[in-house]
Amino acid sequence: MPLVTRVVEVTTSSELVFEGVRVFDGEHFLDGERWVLVAGGRVTAIERAAIVRIAAETRSGGALLPGLVDAHVHLSFSTARAVFRGGITSVLDLGEPLAYAFADHAPLRFQAAGPLITAPGGYPMRSWGANGYGLEVASAADAREAVAMLADRGAAMIKVAIEPGQGPVLDAATLDAVVSAAHARSLKVAAHALGAAPVRAALEAGVDVLAHTPVERLPDALVKEAGARGVTVISTVRAFGGNASTRANLAALAAAGCPVAYGTDLGNDGIAPGIDTGEIEILEEALGGRERALAAATSVAGALAGSSGRMSVGAPADLVWYPRLDSPGDLRRDIQVWTGRP
Repeated sequence: MPLVTRVVEVTTSSELVFEGVRVFDGEHFLDGERWVLVAGGRVTAIERAAIVRIAAETRSGGALLPGLVDAHVHLSFSTARAVFRGGITSVLDLGEPLAYAFADHAPLRFQAAGPLITAPGGYPMRSWGANGYGLEVASAADAREAVAMLADRGAAMIKVAIEPGQGPVLDAATLDAVVSAAHARSLKVAAHALGAAPVRAALEAGVDVLAHTPVERLPDALVKEAGARGVTVISTVRAFGGNASTRANLAALAAAGCPVAYGTDLGNDGIAPGIDTGEIEILEEALGGRERALAAATSVAGALAGSSGRMSVGAPADLVWYPRLDSPGDLRRDIQVWTGRP
């Protein structure tokens, strides 16, 4: 089927009724059909009985989801409108120059880490990040100053790069300083760490989030430790080739107790803006079903990106509606997207 995407933005003066829809609330599909009323940019009712509003727009049947959340993008390599049209209403950007990171990118709900904190000459300074996407620090004092500056600019998270083989890496004292300074400001720290050794360094420093599913097969003890610490894993499997070792890591980390959030690493070759149905399929396999995969792309990713990712009375009307939703492929077909942003 051809991709047909329609975009509707809910304003404070509009009313909308979804009649007899299957509702995914951010964790589960509710049993039976529901009638959902949107008014003033928010969900105002979710009922089993019919809601009648003569003047309201209506959509009948199908499936209604909270707007999906991509917890790892580099939005400057695409556009906010393209991402939104693809069914994503909120993003967490994990690597941008300062001016771009701390600007508004309507219609998306947008939060950002700003540039990656890295060692002088470290990743990504020798490749895609040479023009402001990285922030070099040479000492613990530099690290504390960098975190303070990013926090004052409005960073939603701090991201560090600790990947050997892609340039110099932060030493343990500097990495510890980043994490302690971020935690002192109630900010989580995400690490670009693709191999077992950098993941171990990240855990030892107290990093909260793995910005990618690691691609090198992790030892069982390291997986167990990540689960015990409750480290969140952002999927990004397809961005790194979707290898068997990466998929195995994702399933193992989830089984060990790590929360898993949907993320695409938009900006990489082959990653299109909007919902990545291939990534959702990988999540279904790794997490054990569609509901858990959709939760990863709504409530779990929303917890990182500062948006609820949930369907509830009073929640912002960030919504995606499908006339049918029988498979992950349907997530890119006949999309209608709303935002409750004022």
